Amino acid sequence: MKNTLKDKFLYFCAAESDEDYFNNSLIYLCANDENGSYGLIINRTVEIKLKDFFSSISTKLEKKLNSGKIILGGPVQPMSVYVIYSNDDRFKPLIEINSEISVSQDVNLIKAILNDDGPEDFLVSFGFTGWSKGQLENEILSGNWLITPSHKDIIFNTPNNQKINKVSKLAGFDLKTVSVNYGNS
Repeated sequence: MKNTLKDKFLYFCAAESDEDYFNNSLIYLCANDENGSYGLIINRTVEIKLKDFFSSISTKLEKKLNSGKIILGGPVQPMSVYVIYSNDDRFKPLIEINSEISVSQDVNLIKAILNDDGPEDFLVSFGFTGWSKGQLENEILSGNWLITPSHKDIIFNTPNNQKINKVSKLAGFDLKTVSVNYGNS
């Protein structure tokens, strides 16, 4: 399963009674290799009063960023900033996911976004999701995650509260109706 998970969506399949951090989370898997797996929750919006941190930011840009462009990417390092973006030669990627999308912590990329001169498509993530070597594969084999193909339009241009529904339509079934017990009798 190594490397075949990179550039895919993951959806958590909870048992009906389970309360879990990942319930209703759509994760875009950015890396999956011998070191483990790394992804970002792309449908969990966070609103930040950017004027409190950057007095020079325009109200228009603050509204743009707070219209779903800022996300809580996961429980690991929640105060660290990661940017998932449409590839732009001006910025150094931390991970090049595919020919169209990368992830970076490049301070110049963050400054460009704050100056409204960033890449065409982007999401600013606080934190990420991570799994140690083999952990995600074991969780998938246990039925905890559904895997679907990713789609750039869903990542960047679909409102966060509609991303799971859009992936469901592309998959041909409602992701929310599948439990950890699917396929078991």
